Amino acid sequence: MNINEKLSQFVSDPLEWSAARKAALLLWMYLFDQVFYLLFVLAAQKIDAMAPWFDLAQLAYHSVFYVWLTALTIVLLMVAQLAPQRYQDNVLYEYMGCLYFGLTHVYYGYCVGLMSIPVGVVLVGAPVVGFILLNRWPVAIAFGTSLLLLFAISAATDAGWLPYAPVARNMMAPDGNMATVWVISYWTLAMPHILFIFALAYYVLQRWRMREQEVTLLSRTDALTGLVNRRHIMSLLELEVADCAAKQLPLSIVMVDLDHFKRINDEWGHDVGDRALVSAAEALCRAVRQHDHVGRYGGEEFLVVLPGLDAAQAKLLAERVRGAIAAVEVMLPNGAGISLSASLGMSCNAVSKPVTVDRLIKQADLALYQAKDAGRDRLVIAA
Repeated sequence: MNINEKLSQFVSDPLEWSAARKAALLLWMYLFDQVFYLLFVLAAQKIDAMAPWFDLAQLAYHSVFYVWLTALTIVLLMVAQLAPQRYQDNVLYEYMGCLYFGLTHVYYGYCVGLMSIPVGVVLVGAPVVGFILLNRWPVAIAFGTSLLLLFAISAATDAGWLPYAPVARNMMAPDGNMATVWVISYWTLAMPHILFIFALAYYVLQRWRMREQEVTLLSRTDALTGLVNRRHIMSLLELEVADCAAKQLPLSIVMVDLDHFKRINDEWGHDVGDRALVSAAEALCRAVRQHDHVGRYGGEEFLVVLPGLDAAQAKLLAERVRGAIAAVEVMLPNGAGISLSASLGMSCNAVSKPVTVDRLIKQADLALYQAKDAGRDRLVIAA
């Protein structure tokens, strides 16, 4: 098992997580951010070379709130992590996580400047990932509330009621550009968000694609036998009819019906009948060529599409199919075994004769009934 498989097994599918687990993910990310912010604040207070660019009094004042928010995050995280099983899908957990994440990040953004890179990264990236992972209403409400708070703080700053970036000093260099210290600081503060948003979006979208592929496969596959289902085998037949006509190649199809299948179900039960269908499907796949198509047409009936084979060639392969099914032995609960047999109806189309899918199916179906009427366990080729 490689690292990706281990990670997938541990994380599972985020799209199927409970509301409590999704809220916990936001809080874990937020707790990591807060520890990172606290280390950044501690460095600004302890490293003398950084003192000219920070208001140490304001930094000490806001540090108290940073610590309290960290403690509150731990409490909320415990609430989400220890949620009783019957309440884990309550959407209130997502409302709590989204609102707390959004509003507190506005506060952190206010401290270092609302027009900064970290605020832009969170403002754009968090809702995008949120709409992928979470219910839309908690994300929309948290995003809208955070925007209103951003506008209110910006208006208060513009009116002179609140200072802009209270913990910062000397943000602009004498030449009018932003001071190098703050450029580095902004990118440092934004980097955890960029990495987390990128990693989570990548992983969730990968799982989303995998789930779409699984759904597509299930929509095309017969659950019992593993063959393609009727709808998909008919789609493949339509493609092969068009392809063979374009390439001037013959095309043959074979309808295969297991003999006395109802008797197997009635005498031995559907479990034995299912095993008979699975064994017949496996025998069919072994008997045909790699680029032929085999599908479950319905019940105990199968359709085999043989592109490029004329009547003589298809007859040989169809007889091989009949022999492969005749060689199958299905074990019964009492230890005995029963053999299978099948009736086959074949329809062929020559290169010079255009044909429709419906015509091929009707011809093969008619030949199949003739094979049953003639005593079963045989192949009949449509005229």
